[in-house]
Amino acid sequence: MISETGNNSKEKDRKEWLLLLLSILLAFIIWLLHSLSLEYSVFFEYNVVLSSSLESRARSAGSEDVLIVRGRSEGYYILRQRIGRRKVLRVSAPASALVHKGGDTFSVSCESIKSNIVEALGGNVDLEFIVSDSLDFAFPRISSKRVPVAPRTSIVFDGQYMRLGRMELRPDSVDIYGDARLLETIDSVMTETISATGVRGPIQGISPLVPIRRVEFSEKDVFYSLNVVRYIEESMDVPVRAVGVPAGKDLIVLPSTVRLTFRRVFSSTQYTQDNFMLVVDYADFINTIDSEMVPRLVSRPEGIISWEISPRYVDCVLLDGGEGQ
Repeated sequence: MISETGNNSKEKDRKEWLLLLLSILLAFIIWLLHSLSLEYSVFFEYNVVLSSSLESRARSAGSEDVLIVRGRSEGYYILRQRIGRRKVLRVSAPASALVHKGGDTFSVSCESIKSNIVEALGGNVDLEFIVSDSLDFAFPRISSKRVPVAPRTSIVFDGQYMRLGRMELRPDSVDIYGDARLLETIDSVMTETISATGVRGPIQGISPLVPIRRVEFSEKDVFYSLNVVRYIEESMDVPVRAVGVPAGKDLIVLPSTVRLTFRRVFSSTQYTQDNFMLVVDYADFINTIDSEMVPRLVSRPEGIISWEISPRYVDCVLLDGGEGQ
């Protein structure tokens, strides 16, 4: 009986100690969370990457010095800043704010870019003052080149809808910066894939450019727009005329009429064969090896999006003694 009572007492003591330790741990966690939610005024250190628009030089460079500032922030942010490597602050500045010290080295006064630093901090730190007086950066000379932007698209249109014209990009070309030998291999830059399905009207938006390793762009994004219209498809027989035939010659076209199939913007307007002109040119005929030619559509109404003819080729026979055209 005494042994059982002693065991029960020890078990009870262990439970009480365990409960006490859990209570202390819980109290510590609550205190820690509360403390981290408060604001403190401390010193912060950052490595700075400065972006600028210096002519014929790199678009960005890392600081050779450490930026030291004093500011107020929550304990959570301060703790994150203290853990691991020193954090990087990305700051932009106009070329006018940089002073050339010689070679590739440029200096910038921290006070002159104070507003840019505040913006880069993104509201995480309520800046009180900047300890660092100035920062030095090495902007090496690089080559530049202007290249067009090519859209990469994956667009699926709804039934009886199609694009009208090409996709417009603004800007449609960008400056790229890097090693001269590398730039020689680049003739364009691509957008990220612009995707859309079930399209029934004009589309527009902003697309990032696909980055190229060791190459910097003057723009990171472009604005795109594409006109989309509803269309109807029609067909009619249209005569083929011979033009530019000199006096005393006659150019016979066989067949004299072809089937013209075209897509046009949806409307109630009715077209006749008089609205179209298909021709073969005498000057083109005398320069061909054989007698087959592709008629050219030289006149058509507004709103015609695309067309094709059948048969694709016509035979031409040149006769002497005709009245000409």
